Amino acid sequence: MSAFFPDIEPFNTGRFDTSDGHDLFWQECGDPDGVPLLFLHGGPGSGCSPKYRRVFDPQRFRIIMLDQRGAGQSRPVAALENNTTAHLIGDLEILRDTLGLDQWIVYGPSWGSTLALAYAQAHRERVSGLVVQAVFLGTEGELNWWHSPDGLQRFFPDAWDTFVSPVPKAARTSAANVMDWYLDAMREEQAAGYPLLADLAAATLVDLRRSAVYRWTEYEDRTSYLENTADAVLEGLRERGADFIASHSLIEAHYFRNQCFLEPDQLIRDAHRLADIPMAILHSRYDMVCPPQSAFRLAEACPHADFHLVPLNGHGMTETTQTVLREIMTRFDA
Repeated sequence: MSAFFPDIEPFNTGRFDTSDGHDLFWQECGDPDGVPLLFLHGGPGSGCSPKYRRVFDPQRFRIIMLDQRGAGQSRPVAALENNTTAHLIGDLEILRDTLGLDQWIVYGPSWGSTLALAYAQAHRERVSGLVVQAVFLGTEGELNWWHSPDGLQRFFPDAWDTFVSPVPKAARTSAANVMDWYLDAMREEQAAGYPLLADLAAATLVDLRRSAVYRWTEYEDRTSYLENTADAVLEGLRERGADFIASHSLIEAHYFRNQCFLEPDQLIRDAHRLADIPMAILHSRYDMVCPPQSAFRLAEACPHADFHLVPLNGHGMTETTQTVLREIMTRFDA
């Protein structure tokens, strides 16, 4: 039996105009009278998938999901203008006010944890509970681990070789240079309308790897699980579609190249602001995308938080982490 809850459909959806070039999509699932719970998707740029509706008990929670700027069903797709962490925090306040909520529990995995921490630190009076999973603090060290030759490639040399192979050798010397090359290449594809993603169903892996947009997301998907082949990633990305690949790759590179629009170590520096918020941290020991050191740092800075370390799991949300998350959520009410 799956640890995830059964499939459900939204009971309410809507959109709002940010007035600075974005049109954002939101949805609500579960119990309309349940405990309000905001789900913050990862990436940045991934958008909300139907699987996320299955993470929380629909008989207990009013589950609220927003496609962040440029992601999911928000428009324009992969838009980078006026797309920063501060903009996303402001969007959450608009959504909360639109729904008439005084407080909500905030949950986020991966980049969602980054945004959840930044939002809670900025608006702690609006957060009745905070749960972060696969913790990412948006620091230079984390970005260097993922995008430099001295980090993740030690464990995934094959995925790293595929990712970095088109980058000129002179640009491979630092994570910043690698990200700069990728962001420039992806912007060129965006301006041309992503021609290499035009027919995902028929394109071969060799064809798609000519696309920097494809390679960026492929690299993350291959390294997010303890075992995930390039062929399996291809099938998964075909299902998710070209818009997903474009928004995830471009927006993520845009944020990462700008240090996630955070000050150095901001989320640890301001962790004291979370002291009065019921909080839980969930991480996996073998998370290669976001190594557990960040979760340990956060737990040290927030000694009031429950800290759960899953012994055998990668970065992705799986049955293993879902089992632990279900138990964590039994402790959160209004």
